[in-house]
Amino acid sequence: MFVLILFACAAFLSTLSATTIQPFSPSGRLLPGEQIWKQGVSSFLFGTNDTYEWSSFNIETEPAIQDALRAAGFPLMRSFFRDGADDASVEQRISTIEKVGAHCLGVITDIFDIAYDEHLVRYLDDRCLMYEFGNEPDYNGIAASTYLQQWNRVVPLLRKISPHARFIGPTLSSANLEYLQTFLTGVERSKSLPDAISFHWYPCYRDSEAACLKKASSIAQETQGVRELVRSILGQDLPIGITEWNFDPENPPPIYGDTTAFMSQFTSRALQFMVQAGISFACQFDAASFAGYGHLDMFDQRGNAKMQYYVIKRVIEQYRP
Repeated sequence: MFVLILFACAAFLSTLSATTIQPFSPSGRLLPGEQIWKQGVSSFLFGTNDTYEWSSFNIETEPAIQDALRAAGFPLMRSFFRDGADDASVEQRISTIEKVGAHCLGVITDIFDIAYDEHLVRYLDDRCLMYEFGNEPDYNGIAASTYLQQWNRVVPLLRKISPHARFIGPTLSSANLEYLQTFLTGVERSKSLPDAISFHWYPCYRDSEAACLKKASSIAQETQGVRELVRSILGQDLPIGITEWNFDPENPPPIYGDTTAFMSQFTSRALQFMVQAGISFACQFDAASFAGYGHLDMFDQRGNAKMQYYVIKRVIEQYRP
C-alpha cells in the first residue's frame, strides 16, 4: 500500500513538475521567517493548522506526528490560541510549533477581549511574530463594520506590545469581496493597514468527486479577485494567504476524500494553482486534531500519515533549495 501511495503521489506531481511555473509575486514583502524558494515560490505556501483539539490523540500530544512534520520540512503552523486559555495551554501550543521547527501563525480567537489579547501577545513575545485577528468573522455573524472597529481599536495596541509582529486579517471564511471591501476601505481611512490579507478556501460542498476535482483551479480566480480589490482600494499589493484550505468543509466531508487517487490529484492541483496565483502563505487544514471526525487530518488516529501529507512533503522537496 505504501508503494502504491508513493507511486500515485509521484504520478500526479509529475504533471506539476512538467509545468513551467511563472508565479505572480504580489508585493516583495516577506513575512517573518519567510523564504523564497525555487521558481520564486514562498516557503510559507506549505503550512498546516493546529485547530481546536477534538481528540486526546492529536498533534500536541503525539511526538511522532511532530517529528514527521519536522522531517518533511513544514515551515509554518497556524495555531488557535483560545480566548482565556491559561498560560500552560498557550505554552503547549507554541511548544508544539517549536518542536515541529515551524514558524508561528497565531489566531487571536476573540477580537473583543482586549485584555487577554494583550496578555497573549505579551506572553508569546518573539516566539510568535504573525497573528490573524479573529477567525471567520463573516461566518460567525460579526458585521464588517464591527470587525473594522475592533481592528482599528485593538491592533495598534498589539503592535505597540510586539513591534516586530505582523497582523493579518480579516481571515474570511471565503473570498467574501463585499466584506473585504468594507474592511479595506476602513483601514485605508484609519491608516492601520494589515500586513497581509487572509481568507479560507474549501471549494467543494456536496459535490461529486469529479466536480470537486474541477474546482481545484478556483483558488487562482478567487485570489485574483482579492488582489484586484486590494489594489483598487489601497493602491498597492499586500501578501495574500489562504490560512485554511482543504477540499470540503463538511463535518464529516464526503468519503471520497479518504481515497488515495482523489486526494493525490486534488492536493497536487491545488498547490499548483496556489503557486501560479502567487499566494504568499497557505495552511492545509489540518495536521491532526480530529477535524471533520478525522477525515481532514493528515494523520489518522494511530499516527499514520495519510495521502495529503505525502503530497505536500513531495512538493516541499521539489521547491526547497
